[in-house]
Amino acid sequence: MNALRKYWSLLVLAACIAAALAFRRFVFVAWYPVLMSCAVAGGFALSLLGKEPLCYTLAKKIPPYILPPGAKAYCRAYTVFWAVWLVVNGLVAVGTIYAPGPVWHLEKAGIDVPVAWVVWNCCLSYCMTGLILLVEKAVRTKRFATVFHTSGSTAAPKRIVKTFPMLAREVAYHRDHLDCFKPGGTKPVVLATIEPGHMYGILWRVLLPQATDCAVDPEVILTPESLLAKMHAAEKVFLVTTPSFLERFCAYADQYDVPRNCVEIVTSGALLTAAASAAAKRVFGRAPREIFGSTETGGVAWRRQGVDAETDVWWHVFEPVTVRVDGEGRLVVKSPFSYVKEFTMGDGAELAEDGRRFKLLGRRDRLVKIAEQRVSLPEMEAKMGALDDVREAALATIEGKHGPSLGAVVVLKEGVDVSCGKRALARGLRRRLLPVFPKGTVPRKYRFVHELPRNAQGKVQAARLREILESDFVEPFVSQVVQDESSWRAELVFDADAPYFQGHFPGFAVLPGVVQLGMAHHFAEQFLGRAFTLKAVKKVKFTHVVVPGDAVALELKRIGGNEVAYAYRKGEVSCASGVMCF
Repeated sequence: MNALRKYWSLLVLAACIAAALAFRRFVFVAWYPVLMSCAVAGGFALSLLGKEPLCYTLAKKIPPYILPPGAKAYCRAYTVFWAVWLVVNGLVAVGTIYAPGPVWHLEKAGIDVPVAWVVWNCCLSYCMTGLILLVEKAVRTKRFATVFHTSGSTAAPKRIVKTFPMLAREVAYHRDHLDCFKPGGTKPVVLATIEPGHMYGILWRVLLPQATDCAVDPEVILTPESLLAKMHAAEKVFLVTTPSFLERFCAYADQYDVPRNCVEIVTSGALLTAAASAAAKRVFGRAPREIFGSTETGGVAWRRQGVDAETDVWWHVFEPVTVRVDGEGRLVVKSPFSYVKEFTMGDGAELAEDGRRFKLLGRRDRLVKIAEQRVSLPEMEAKMGALDDVREAALATIEGKHGPSLGAVVVLKEGVDVSCGKRALARGLRRRLLPVFPKGTVPRKYRFVHELPRNAQGKVQAARLREILESDFVEPFVSQVVQDESSWRAELVFDADAPYFQGHFPGFAVLPGVVQLGMAHHFAEQFLGRAFTLKAVKKVKFTHVVVPGDAVALELKRIGGNEVAYAYRKGEVSCASGVMCF
């Protein structure tokens, strides 16, 4: 019966040919393409009345069995088109049966065959169908292609167009190689701290749950409290996050009851430090699986730190991907996930003998020339980060009258004595960096910030670094940050060296009210995780002055959907308050 269903059209054709030869009338064969067109058109049309159109059913059977959002609506329209086209094809075939014109006489069979029938049904009909398939493939490729933009961590963002099959192949690979998605048992709930708009988000929080039939929480998790609530509500959790979120979460994890139900933690974007990976393993019970790649290449390799120091530095190349190192030491990737055949990355690498593992040696596209010396910014950032009082640092080039120089954006460790002021701190840093940096390349300009400017993937943004270095806006010293979903609090110390103490009240240095509002706006943007424009400020009060060196607490509280209340306090004394509307 299976063979009969599979080859029924050939059996009908054989019966038509046999009838034509027996009765010496070509009409038995002539109506075959008409009957086939009508039968298949009917199948397409009837499927539109069911749960899913025929084209959608067929598409689901094509590896890797992953369809993009909007595929069902597209396949419905495509099914309608095929039903119409097959009816048109059948009507043209009917016309060729009765069309006047030359015939081919087959003497042995005693049958006359219209030339028009042969030309259409044996040639033009197939050519038209092939042309339709080619045009549809081009339309489908464009319709389901996704435009991404690179992170902008080293230069201006680039526009990258990736077809859906590139994304589907990568998702299918992870689906088939992650143990938590193997058949059997309860499937995990996917929780994510990342937006679904960039490639990491689309792959891991949109397409992977669809491919594995896992539930995904629609909310973008922004706070530890939100993550903990969702973890407690789930039996198993698959966490998709970034290094920056993990570091912030694990720093305060001791005050939370963290359930041990994470079956996998995936992180990508910036590199995860060994300390952060160890902290995550202590808190969640398993070390994160890091994905290394780029928007251009897709995923290239993975690692899981915490085995031992010797093996932790090696990245393991995904099976469909091959890598090599070019003459300049840069990693060259050939991958079915990539938008080009071969892509040369900006990362330097050392390849293992087997060609399936590599060590990263820093960004080759972050080599800059300062005072006739070549400087590797990642290498110098690592050396700055190794100083006792520096938590992390990022470098960028700034243009000056005498050529380019380096500027440093620095995050100090909690508890560092800042009473000496930022100028003294900068001089101290410069003095200790003189023997470390190549001659003449030590950073000349310093900005001390609470946190480095990072994008959604956790990568430091080069353009924002330059903005911070070139801006006159100077952050106060920030410590003891406490944040939940609705409030943010921190201790601020306004340095006497800051420019906003100069000239406002001659002979009496006071923190201006407009600066207090600007600072509240600045930290509210960090609290909310996005930039916003002030529409109005209401209930403004200034009740006590803030002078250089004062330690004041800034408290922010979200009110409704578009208001944030702020208050400055010096101990129990209220200094200023108001409500920002945006």
